[in-house]
Amino acid sequence: MEPFSDNDEGQQRLQEFVEIISQADRRCLEELMDKKAERKTELENQIEQCDKKIIQRKISRSNRNYNLTQTAHLLKVHRQTLYYWMKKAWFKPKRDSRNYPVCTVLDIENLIKWRNSLKQETV
Repeated sequence: MEPFSDNDEGQQRLQEFVEIISQADRRCLEELMDKKAERKTELENQIEQCDKKIIQRKISRSNRNYNLTQTAHLLKVHRQTLYYWMKKAWFKPKRDSRNYPVCTVLDIENLIKWRNSLKQETV
């Protein structure tokens, strides 16, 4: 019976060792999961902050109005060209409180894209 008792003690030690290792693995896994959750919340906060900044920039850019002379200068065309585009309904500016045509930065960007697409079609 002595070999069985030694074997029982060996198995008991092995089981205790396995339990200790599994507990350590669980703790390590919990720590890793906690770190992962922290990183995820940090990234979400950073993304939210970036999104807020982008939205604020876009709002501030869309609030800035340019008259047709300024718009023509930015587009490097004559002011009469803008009136021609308006007459042809290729471009419809917004109106200010005095009913003058004004453009936002987004409108100007769209005009640049439109003009570049026309240039590419002709080439």
